[in-house]
Amino acid sequence: MHFLGELILILIATVLLGQLFARFNMPAVIGQLLSGIVLGPAILGLVKPNDIISLFSEFGVILLMFLAGLESDLDLLKKYFKLSFTVASIGVILPVIFMGLASYLFGMKTLEALFIGIVFAATSVSISVVVLQEANQLHTRAGTAILGAAVVDDILAVVVLSLFTTFSHEAEKAA
Repeated sequence: MHFLGELILILIATVLLGQLFARFNMPAVIGQLLSGIVLGPAILGLVKPNDIISLFSEFGVILLMFLAGLESDLDLLKKYFKLSFTVASIGVILPVIFMGLASYLFGMKTLEALFIGIVFAATSVSISVVVLQEANQLHTRAGTAILGAAVVDDILAVVVLSLFTTFSHEAEKAA
């Protein structure tokens, strides 16, 4: 029964904060994210991570990604692929350089700093879709370029992260 209370609390908070942000012409997803911060261990501690919450969150991510795919116009994505790829490449390179450098300057080891830079390169396709959809911009040139860039950005970030973890483990074994 404890989980049911948490689930009801999560649903009420996300709907209310989402609607509040929407009334101020801001993306509802910001209010929904904020509800997790407020209810979670960071502030009130009313909801703590556990296996059931993780299961539901994975289910939610699956549905959100499905929605992103459902709302995607493949012809428009193909049409603006070059622009999307350029934006995505910059969106991977700059965070890796700047966040990696900032982390290094704050005293982290080189590999740790590089890892943080790579993690900051990832975007959220699903959140991009929701925000563009709320603004009625998903099927515009800019919306398609942003969505395409987010998709390519995530793919590039995963590839770079995979290569990084593979080669950093190999370097540790050799040392």
